[in-house]
Amino acid sequence: MGNVSLYHALLHDASRLKQLWQTTQLDDFVTLMRMYLKWPDLNFELLQGFLAAQNQQPLCPELASFSLCWQPYGYQAQRRIVRWIPAFAKPELPFFEDNIALSRQSLLAQLIQPCSQLEQLLPQRLAVPAVSPALLIFHWSRCGSTLVSGSFALQPEVKVLSESMLASDVLLDPTWVGQQTLVVDLVLRLQGRLRHQEQMLVVKCNAWDLQYWQVWLAAFPAANVLCLIRQPQAVLASHHHVAGRHMVRQQPALWHYLDKSTTLLEYQCQVIQRMAELMTEIQQQYGCKVLSYEQLQQTPARQLGRLAGLQLTEAEQQRWDIFRHFDSKQQGVPFKSSKKTASELFSTAQLQQISAKLAPLYQLLLAKGAG
Repeated sequence: MGNVSLYHALLHDASRLKQLWQTTQLDDFVTLMRMYLKWPDLNFELLQGFLAAQNQQPLCPELASFSLCWQPYGYQAQRRIVRWIPAFAKPELPFFEDNIALSRQSLLAQLIQPCSQLEQLLPQRLAVPAVSPALLIFHWSRCGSTLVSGSFALQPEVKVLSESMLASDVLLDPTWVGQQTLVVDLVLRLQGRLRHQEQMLVVKCNAWDLQYWQVWLAAFPAANVLCLIRQPQAVLASHHHVAGRHMVRQQPALWHYLDKSTTLLEYQCQVIQRMAELMTEIQQQYGCKVLSYEQLQQTPARQLGRLAGLQLTEAEQQRWDIFRHFDSKQQGVPFKSSKKTASELFSTAQLQQISAKLAPLYQLLLAKGAG
């Protein structure tokens, strides 16, 4: 029991955890743990068994100190369990999940993997500093959202939380209906915390988070909202090449109230129609800036920056302009479109079907979205 109590104390000790995080040699890691746990005969085999057992036991941490060292990254709906990862590394990659994968390479993250029951964390929500996103980005996917979030990430004063699966997964869990605003607020307090001298937060949601836009804006009513769209035929052509998670039928379903008995193309048209309808609701009830993929390409960097309250210098604008010419999802790789176009992938009848169903909604969004 003494080892367990010392271990729980260690999980709240930023200085010692950072030393473990910086350790790259297994022998050195074991030596530090032997000292921290006051366990003289501790070896790797004993440590491995001890940590394996602890990693399976939900921990109710003191969030005020624990969240200085750890951030949540995953949610298991069956057990309503949140999993934690060290929060010492500054995010550098386009997607939050990519940064998590990079963080998991450390010995600390591989060996110590705390988990907690979400219901035990909610009462401690106010113990963690509040965050107020300067900008929320909703999108259809394949319409430049990663270019936008990646541009903001060039600014050292901006933290970008891009497509948090934790936020999406807890919103999809019906357990939290009625508490969704509190849950999303807690997730952003923990994942969006400004840990590395940042001064503001920009959040890019997953495409299917659009169906919870009212939750997001109830939690963060002061946020500016940017909605990104694209010609429906072009979106469908891109998903024909590699389909995004929200564009395929799956169980449990990501979308509510869609007919899954149709063809894949018809289902994908339903998804775009639903996203367009949801963005129209945001326009009418809240107000937002809507940009098409083509408009985004022509929008000056300084104008994009202003959406989050940034005043970019000339040098910063040049950096953003240079960034546009590279693949936003592959750092350092020049952008080159190699995918087939909609006219190459779909028949004339299919193109007419797509246009009849989706073009009016797309044009309506463009017409009202100059905001």
